[in-house]
Amino acid sequence: MNLNQRELAILPIAILLIGGFLWLELKWRTSSVPDFSAIENVKEKKETFFSFMQPIIYEVNDEILRQRRDILGYQQKMAAGGKLSGREEKHLDKLIKTYRLTAILKTENDRAAVIQKLLQRVDIIPPSLALAQSANESAWGTARFARQGNNYFGLWCWSLNCGMLPTDRDVGAKHEVAAFETVGAGVVYYMKTLNSHPAYQALRDKRYELRAAGEPLSGAQLAQGLIDYSERREAYVEEIRAMISYNKLERFDRKLQSP
Repeated sequence: MNLNQRELAILPIAILLIGGFLWLELKWRTSSVPDFSAIENVKEKKETFFSFMQPIIYEVNDEILRQRRDILGYQQKMAAGGKLSGREEKHLDKLIKTYRLTAILKTENDRAAVIQKLLQRVDIIPPSLALAQSANESAWGTARFARQGNNYFGLWCWSLNCGMLPTDRDVGAKHEVAAFETVGAGVVYYMKTLNSHPAYQALRDKRYELRAAGEPLSGAQLAQGLIDYSERREAYVEEIRAMISYNKLERFDRKLQSP
């Protein structure tokens, strides 16, 4: 990942909780992380990695879909001339804050327009894409930052002692590699990053375009929106696409396509 993406830094844990993510339910997975370094057979290591990460990715995506269904319900209610209840307004405001759209409220008075912008952000990350990136960034779960910090996506943070010091950090650089309490917390943060950081607007635009056309969300197609995830840019995008194709990862996308 490059500086453009990693400028987001680690958001306060409270923000992750505001989104309603199943933080506590994900904690149990911490004690069940396989020792990927001990698996010598490549095929076995890959299948063990996918079997471990896939349920966590599904769980976080399921929560995002629940949020999306709530927003779609609010949109339909307002389109029919209804008024949101106090509880619904409060929930909507939390989602707007969670997905970093608070600034838009200062310039956009049309609630329906804000909801439309929110729907562009509150959507799943195809499991094929998340699996390929986590395998790539964590060296199939063997990297130090994955083993010691539950960071499978190469995420950075910027505040002092926010994570772990990279051994190859340039002189004068201030970033650290983020550390998370659980693997699930890292997945939550990864998806929140792709769904809210300006660097990934192209990914969100493509996803919105696919939704509007009624087409399946493709990890291989959305990968183009990762051009700023790595300093390797196009080479990184092509590597992620190749991993999706070679490992037939889009088979994991079929269960998560609606609404």
